[in-house]
Amino acid sequence: MTRAPGVTSSATVIGSPPDGTGYRALTAGPGEAHRSRSDLADCPNDLGRPLLTLAQLSDLHVCDSQSPARVEFLDRWADPDSPLLAEVGEVGSYRAQDMLTAQVVEATVQAVNAVRLGPVGGAPLDLAIATGDNTDNAQTNELGWYLSLLEGGPVQPDSGDRGRYEGVADEAIIDERFWHPGGEQPDLPRSRYGFPTVPGLLDVLRAPFQATGLAMPWLAVHGNHDRMLQGTVPGQGDVGRAAVGTRKPVALPADWSHQAVLALLAGLNDCDPQALAALRTAVGREVTADPDRRVTTPAEFVAAHHGPRSRPTGHGFAVDGPTYYRYDRDPITFLVLDTVNHHGGWQGCLDGDQLDWLAGELDAADRERRYVILASHHPLHTLVNDRPAPGGPRRVLAAELELVLAAHPSVILWLNGHTHHTAVAAHGTWWEVTAPSLIDWPQQGRIVEVLQGDGVLTIATTMLDHVGEAPWGGSLRDVTALAGLSRELAANDWQWRRHPLEGHPRSGVLEQRNVLLHLSDPFA
Repeated sequence: MTRAPGVTSSATVIGSPPDGTGYRALTAGPGEAHRSRSDLADCPNDLGRPLLTLAQLSDLHVCDSQSPARVEFLDRWADPDSPLLAEVGEVGSYRAQDMLTAQVVEATVQAVNAVRLGPVGGAPLDLAIATGDNTDNAQTNELGWYLSLLEGGPVQPDSGDRGRYEGVADEAIIDERFWHPGGEQPDLPRSRYGFPTVPGLLDVLRAPFQATGLAMPWLAVHGNHDRMLQGTVPGQGDVGRAAVGTRKPVALPADWSHQAVLALLAGLNDCDPQALAALRTAVGREVTADPDRRVTTPAEFVAAHHGPRSRPTGHGFAVDGPTYYRYDRDPITFLVLDTVNHHGGWQGCLDGDQLDWLAGELDAADRERRYVILASHHPLHTLVNDRPAPGGPRRVLAAELELVLAAHPSVILWLNGHTHHTAVAAHGTWWEVTAPSLIDWPQQGRIVEVLQGDGVLTIATTMLDHVGEAPWGGSLRDVTALAGLSRELAANDWQWRRHPLEGHPRSGVLEQRNVLLHLSDPFA
């Protein structure tokens, strides 16, 4: 079958006409031309020479879909027919394609490696950056898989009983809200939404494979899913022990009221101990315990990046250092932030100590006339998490940080992710570029180029499709087939069916995708 075309200025992936259930296969479509945005400066006659060419990947969510520390059953309250949809909005704890994240990351790595030259500046890729939520549930095994996928090496995306799948997709779970690819149990994804029956998938997706690894050095960013269970709850005490246990919750008790469900969801969002304790009343199934599901600490996250295959050393993190750092590639300095509130909650913040460090680095960059690219997991507008730590440093939120950045002409760009939406925003003298995720539609990365013209800098961004099949051919023969299936499932997510694929909120409009972002050169 056809592979996706990679750089989307040449061709991209689009939807075929829907069938009677609304399900759409995918196919190759025409490329998207670059659009010039002059919010901050006019387009120059000559874009100039490339200073930097990089690939941005975000929200890989390399996922242990069999983990007993996941709460997939809560996601149904965001389904189209949920009586609580208006109050709940989005939950995000279950996707039919959760089990295929390792194959999608491998297909994305292959696509990045195939980009020989930047599509606008024509320079080779200098490096890549993974802007957080590289794992899904902060587990040790997920951390190992993600590093092997990006560094290269053997990967077996399996846990618990290596002889069988023990997640919500298997036939032992009789629940119509979960997709059962084997087809032995009835489910709404197949009967109502047109999802395929794929016998053998649960065995094939757990098979080991040799990951290619990125062909260039890459930097890492810490995200909330790299720190906390489901990206929200610190994995301490009984919650952390559940990850290595034998009981996987799969449903709420049938007698729970809607008010009780809403209270539980609100309590989990607030990391309320009573809500966490209430999860113990959920209906469960027995799974095989696995010590490699242990929740990692920030120090362990940093240390794991210092393996023998890391380029650069530690992927930017200093040995025994914090989860933020500086990385220089003249004339550009990367200041990589940790926007995770380590005390809970899925939205972000900084603390006072990190802000002091950042202000000092920006002062130095201004003096030394170095261009600064910020990188973090959270976008600026999501830095609203003021959850305190007893006796800890104060929380720095969006408004304060934006004022600090406005005082430093060296700042030209901020790269981030988190929202799973493709976005671009102008901020006075610098641009913010938000990448989509590799787990939700459109499963794309970005190629980002910095070009220096006469008095004007241009940030050129180009969306990048992974090499999965488009259309998916129906087989399970290799990684490209499995990645193609995953992208097709993501495109047909029933909670997003109200949005057409053309102009889908997660894809962004054309002015947020392949764009030329101009700004005045602060050091011209």
